[in-house]
Amino acid sequence: MSLLEQRYRSVLRLLPAFYRAEREEEMVAAFMEMAGDVPDDVNARPGWGEIASVVALSVRLRLGAARDRPRPFAWGEAVRLAALLGLAYQAVYGVLVAADVLAALSIGATPLVGAPESVERLMALRDLGSALCAVVAFTAIMRARPRLAKAVALLGTAPLLASQAIALVLPRPEGDGLWMEAGRMVITAAPVVALLLGFHRDVTPPRRSWWLTLAPPATGLMMLAWAEVWLALRLYESEWLALWLDLDGTAIAALVVGSAFAMARGPVPSRALGLSIAGLLLLLSRLSLLIDLYGSSTGEIATVVATQCVLLTVLAGALAAVGLRSLRSLPGAGAATLT
Repeated sequence: MSLLEQRYRSVLRLLPAFYRAEREEEMVAAFMEMAGDVPDDVNARPGWGEIASVVALSVRLRLGAARDRPRPFAWGEAVRLAALLGLAYQAVYGVLVAADVLAALSIGATPLVGAPESVERLMALRDLGSALCAVVAFTAIMRARPRLAKAVALLGTAPLLASQAIALVLPRPEGDGLWMEAGRMVITAAPVVALLLGFHRDVTPPRRSWWLTLAPPATGLMMLAWAEVWLALRLYESEWLALWLDLDGTAIAALVVGSAFAMARGPVPSRALGLSIAGLLLLLSRLSLLIDLYGSSTGEIATVVATQCVLLTVLAGALAAVGLRSLRSLPGAGAATLT
C-alpha cells in the first residue's frame, strides 16, 4: 500500500463505519485513479478539496435525512431541532433589539445610538440589521427555504461575531463582562452552525404553519408590552423576578414546560437530544453571567442565577440520558454505529 493510499484511507475514517464498509474500496480506487502513479518519496497528500468533500459527506451521513438509518436520522433531527429552537430564540431577541434601536433612532437618543456617522451609530445599525436578519432567517427555515435562511443567518451573524471577537481581545477592566461576551458569541454562532450542518442538501425541511412561524416574533412583541407593565408596577425592583422574566429566564421556563410536554408524549431520541442541546446553550449563557457576577453582585442575584444553572444542568443531563438511552433501543438493522 502506497503512502498516498494510506493517507486517503485515513481521511475516509471521517466517514461512518457503515458507509466505509460499503464504499471505502470504491472511493480509494477513484481517488488513486485521479491522483495517478505518485511515488512515496514525493510525499503526496490528499487535496484540500478532496478532504472537504469527505467532511461534507460525513456530516450528511452522520446527520442523516433518511429514516432507514434511524440513528443518523435521530442525530440529524436533534441538530435540526436545536437549530430551530436557537433561531427562535434569536428571532425573539431580534424583535426586542430592533424595537429598542428603532425607538432610539426615532427620538434621536444620542447616548443610545450615537451621533450620525459615529461608530456608535454604526454599531446600532449593525444591531438593527442583525435583529432583522434573525427574524427573516427563522421565518425562511420554517417556511422551507433553507438556502435563504442560511444566507440571511450568515449575513446577520458575521458582523456581530466579528465585533464580539474584537471586543474580546481589546483591553478592558477586570471582570467587565468578559465571560458574558464569550457566552454570547457561542449562543449567537451555535444556532447558525446547527442550521448549516443540520439542513444539508439531502434534507427537505417541512413547511410549517404560519402560526408557528410567527410565534417567536409575536412573543417578542408580547415581551415589549410586558415591559411597560414591568415599569408601571416597578417589578424591576425585585431582582429574583427580573432574572426570571428577562429573555433567558423566560426561555428557561419555556424549556422546562416544553420538555415536560415532550417527554409526556414519549421518549423520542431526537426530541430529547435537541432539547438537551438547547438547555446546554442556555446554561452557557447563565453560567457566563454567574462567573461575571462573582464577587460583584448581591447575594440574591447570584443565588437566582446559580439556581437557574443547577436547574438547566439537571434538565439538560436528564434529557441527554433519555435521548441516548432511546437511541440504543432503536432497531439494529440499518442503524449501524457511526464510528
